[in-house]
Amino acid sequence: MKKLKALALFTVAAGAAGFYALNNLAHEALISRNFTVPESFSKKLSEVGENEFEEKGKENYEWLKAQSIEEFTRINDRGLKLQGYLLRPEKESDVYVFGSHGYRSDGMGEWCHYAKHYVEDLGFNMFFVDHQSAGKSEGEYIGFASYESQDGLKWLDFMTETFGSDIKIILHGISMGSTTVMLMTGSDKLPSNVKFTVADCGFTSALDEFNYKLENLNFPKFPLVPVVSAINRRKVGYDFGKDTNALEAVKKAKTPMLFIHGGNDKFVPTYMCYLLHHTCESEYKDILIVDGADHAQSYMVDPKSYENKINEFVEKFI
Repeated sequence: MKKLKALALFTVAAGAAGFYALNNLAHEALISRNFTVPESFSKKLSEVGENEFEEKGKENYEWLKAQSIEEFTRINDRGLKLQGYLLRPEKESDVYVFGSHGYRSDGMGEWCHYAKHYVEDLGFNMFFVDHQSAGKSEGEYIGFASYESQDGLKWLDFMTETFGSDIKIILHGISMGSTTVMLMTGSDKLPSNVKFTVADCGFTSALDEFNYKLENLNFPKFPLVPVVSAINRRKVGYDFGKDTNALEAVKKAKTPMLFIHGGNDKFVPTYMCYLLHHTCESEYKDILIVDGADHAQSYMVDPKSYENKINEFVEKFI
């Protein structure tokens, strides 16, 4: 009888250990910088499939690398060294675009697509960053816009101190970077020289995004989501729900807001953009849904409409 009880206890303990190990692995796959997601699963997760804009992306990246780019570093509140980049226009300008990149991307890889319009067409400065755990910045874990928005606000202070107290700032974020700039606009620490915000294909919260993807992939949300969330709070220190809640942030938005989303986005669903736009209580807001565009592809699918909408905001608020 004692042997049976011991065996039962061992089985339960082994099962619990296996369950925790599996959920810990899921957490590492989700936000660890050093975790390599198998390509076959990555494609299933993104659902984007073949990227018809890959060649254009390579061309844009080569263009950006050929430019004269100034580099800056600063240490964030968690002791991590962060990297920033500045691309100046031909003629001096007091307008600076702050670019916030998406999940598992980096500053160069993201802003090579958008910098040319801001710098060459509009004559603005383009200041973009590598968020923690991306590019040249330090860090082990991705913050899903929580830590990135805190760092972003400090970058804005750095920009004002470095480039002048009279500069005008535009915020522009893509995907996770979009949620990052939305959280920044809802903060009471947002500086008054931020003139408007462009939020392209952002999620309402990291928790909402995880739940959506699991449903979409026919994976059970329970107990995976609450357990992985608990692991993240303990190990990394932020909450997937309350610390990334863009819906609450846009209720307190302190700038005009331009929401952009692909009409065929299967990674961050388009309905999140409609919900964010509807919830936003900014004095001025607008929305652009690009038909047929998948995740973070709105500019590639319809650059003219994208640029025209940004130009409208520039004319109104710069």
